[in-house]
Amino acid sequence: MICRTLILAICLLAFLLPSCGPVDREGMALAEYESAPTEALVRQILKTLPDLNPGVQKSHSIALGEIIRGRDFTPSSVPFMKRFDDLKLRIISPTVLATAPPDNVAIDPDYRVPVYVIQVRSMRQTAGDAWEYEAAWSYKKTFQRRTWKVTGANGVMKVEPGPVIDGNWQG
Repeated sequence: MICRTLILAICLLAFLLPSCGPVDREGMALAEYESAPTEALVRQILKTLPDLNPGVQKSHSIALGEIIRGRDFTPSSVPFMKRFDDLKLRIISPTVLATAPPDNVAIDPDYRVPVYVIQVRSMRQTAGDAWEYEAAWSYKKTFQRRTWKVTGANGVMKVEPGPVIDGNWQG
């Protein structure tokens, strides 16, 4: 009887665990990141990105959670990326990015241009309509990571930048 119960419990866990999907450092499912507050945050980041290579076509990519050396990351879903179609920007999945020597810069494989990679590293709900984020952007060797606060009221999201945590962009 105990063996049967143990086997049943193991089978149940084996079935349920894969359905959880990737999680962040706090145990929050990265699928939960694809929300209205995160969309507002990404829109603000896209709007305020510096033009580090004027005159060159730009591509953008969105990753969720940690990015670990060796290209271990969680891409945003296609439906989430499609939310930004109105911006008329080229947004591609991080899963298709290539690298270019000598510095292994992330590039758009179709246009062979460097990509702005936006990373929503962490998300934490602090109140019913308030969230704290840690997010970053990078382009070639330039990057910046900072905290952000997003609050919502009556369906309108307000995004406020917090302090810079890391990076070599001083603008």
